[in-house]
Amino acid sequence: MNLALTEPQEDFVFSDEPHPAMCGGLGSGKTQAGIVRLIIKMLSRPGINTGYYLPTYDLLRRRAMPGTEEILSSLGLSFKTNKSDYIITIEGYGEMIFRSYDRPERIIAYEVAHSLVDEIDTLPKDKAAQVWRKVSERNRQQCGEQNTIGCVTTPDQGLSGFVYSKWGKNPAQGYSLIKASTLSNPYLPDGYVEQIRANYDPILAEMYINGDFVSLSRNKVYTFFDRKKHHTDRTLTDSDTLLCVGLDFNVGGTCASLWIIEGGKPISVDEFISHDTQDFVTKMARYKLFGRKIIVCPDASGRARSTNASLTDIQMIEQAGFSVDAPDANPLIRDRVNCVNALLSHGRMSVNTDACPLLTNALETQGYDKKGEPEKFSEHPAIDDWNDGAGYFLHRRFPIERPVSTMHVKFA
Repeated sequence: MNLALTEPQEDFVFSDEPHPAMCGGLGSGKTQAGIVRLIIKMLSRPGINTGYYLPTYDLLRRRAMPGTEEILSSLGLSFKTNKSDYIITIEGYGEMIFRSYDRPERIIAYEVAHSLVDEIDTLPKDKAAQVWRKVSERNRQQCGEQNTIGCVTTPDQGLSGFVYSKWGKNPAQGYSLIKASTLSNPYLPDGYVEQIRANYDPILAEMYINGDFVSLSRNKVYTFFDRKKHHTDRTLTDSDTLLCVGLDFNVGGTCASLWIIEGGKPISVDEFISHDTQDFVTKMARYKLFGRKIIVCPDASGRARSTNASLTDIQMIEQAGFSVDAPDANPLIRDRVNCVNALLSHGRMSVNTDACPLLTNALETQGYDKKGEPEKFSEHPAIDDWNDGAGYFLHRRFPIERPVSTMHVKFA
């Protein structure tokens, strides 16, 4: 079997350490390396099972399982896929069991000899540690050699994450780190690296290209905001036919920032505070002029709670005749912050700092707490309320899209 692997992939696939980690940039071939490592383990010890883990079942369906099928087909191996149980059986060898991180308590009732955790650093440190424990408990099948758990991931949590604590900072014996740059993959489409730099702020772009651990807990959360650079004199006019609202629910401090989109660019043109959701609805009535369409992008938790009535917060907004654009659950705080910083760093958003002094102050002043999370305050309205509300809108309408790479492992 002759595999056309990149140098970092080869180092990872054939590592003899019990816990090798391939920490790489986007498109560096991490998932492919993880799949190949498990397949080779199974071919060398017929009868053993392996486990493959990703953050969501959607990623397992769209990426890991099809990728495994493609590689097995390239090797000429017969296999059967059980999509409902998330198992691929390699005939004559064993089962590859696929499981998600979203419910760690379900990582039970099976044994494997070797495991692979993919993108575990997308999880907060405490949840990643819980997942690692659960995976370790399953990784006990007798196989005539040492059981192993490999890791392939981007360093999403930086210096404050689980992967850095295990492999980056004084790693224990058996924990070996292999770095893989995006540039190490010669099979990526033209413009792939440039797309990363265009999508992310400069600090994250270099992290996602080089796979380096960086400090994501800078003194300021929105480190790229500059009130002079990002100021605009643009105001809401009678001719503006679409108005978007970023909204954070709090009794005594419901914060609304109002945005227009011009030339594909979000511009904050107004703001106001409401006592509760009913007060917000009342105050929004003055913007229902000139046939204007209004879309509210609120805190998604408003689907399940109410500040002052039997209806939920979002139901109250919809009943008042406003459109609501909200996901089933809020995005990860890190994803929301990264989205705003990407827009700011590339000059793709503006704020009327005269019309929106509270949002301006919030963007300028919010810092990180001792745990490396954006500061939160118990009294409302607070600076985190303004940034959260704006972030819900910006992430919903201008999310960061990771560039897509294709399978590149080849066999001869």
